[in-house]
Amino acid sequence: MSRSLSRREKGLAAAVGAVVFLFGNFLLIDWAWSSALRLRTDIAAKTKQIRMIATLTEERAFWEQREAWLQAKQPRLANADTAAVELLNRVQELTKKHTVLLENPVIRVPGPQPEYVSISVEVETKSPWKPLIAFLQELQSPEQFIAMESANLKIDAADATQMRGRFRIARWYAPR
Repeated sequence: MSRSLSRREKGLAAAVGAVVFLFGNFLLIDWAWSSALRLRTDIAAKTKQIRMIATLTEERAFWEQREAWLQAKQPRLANADTAAVELLNRVQELTKKHTVLLENPVIRVPGPQPEYVSISVEVETKSPWKPLIAFLQELQSPEQFIAMESANLKIDAADATQMRGRFRIARWYAPR
């Protein structure tokens, strides 16, 4: 009961077969292309990671020395309440030394970070530019572990020779 295909049916079957073949090839080529791109990206990421590991391995002595310095120099937090007051006293002492007017001091005790424990105070200042810079420079020496968590400076609206600053000053202590 099978009859042979007519010439028109053979042409249509060949056209459908060609479209299916082309579509299949397109899908296969697209999959191969995206796989190749993904593999190139993975190879680049792994190569970068290997280079970074090699660099860290080469600089191991440096990082061990830095870790030893941190362990020796970074202060330990004995009491969060007294540490905040000590930090505020240090800031007040330096503002007097550099003739920087200190306004609205507020003590903040945020939660511990994985790398350090932070005790901070928020202060507002008013002073000429040069004393303010000298104050900030002396405040942030490396062995004190004092950093600016946020700073906002602007020229005083009433006196253009004065700077108004709002700072969150933090001292970092070694993790417990």
